Amino acid sequence: MSDPLEFGPDTGLRELWLFTLFVPSDEIAEWEPPRMGQPPRDWPLEAALGAGPLDPAHVQVFEAADLGPGGLSRFIAEAHGMDEAEVAADAARIDKLRGTVAIVLSGALRERPGRFSPARPVNFFGRYRAAQTLAPATPATPGPSTKGHIAPRAAPAPDTRRAILLTLAGLLALAFIILALV
Repeated sequence: MSDPLEFGPDTGLRELWLFTLFVPSDEIAEWEPPRMGQPPRDWPLEAALGAGPLDPAHVQVFEAADLGPGGLSRFIAEAHGMDEAEVAADAARIDKLRGTVAIVLSGALRERPGRFSPARPVNFFGRYRAAQTLAPATPATPGPSTKGHIAPRAAPAPDTRRAILLTLAGLLALAFIILALV
């Protein structure tokens, strides 16, 4: 796939698309993804990206300048785990961004394969891929040393019970004597 706006079936490879948004600062909240616990609302970013329904948990909208100098390229490479060499090739361009940006991670794409078709005020900036795929580790097979059983708790020996009862009886007798003397 040479078109950076196309996305194929889910292969486990993590990808990130970076878009710029030209919206007035007082309208940015409308473009942010809806969060759980909030009432349902229209989400103009989803429509403007033209990629079908998105999972808002995998979309971020924020001011690029909030991350400081060099922060956005570092955020993409380090926080999202994208290939550092690929990000470094665009770092000068990425770090010049000062307006509102949207990061769409591959987990946001509910309908695959497909293509982004951004419409104003959204513009495509770049696509970045993870350096490697992450696969969950398979649990180790239990061996003889990890298998076992829980033995029922043994009752105290009769001698121990008898000693405890005699001690309690003695303490009660002592308490009665002290109370009688007072």
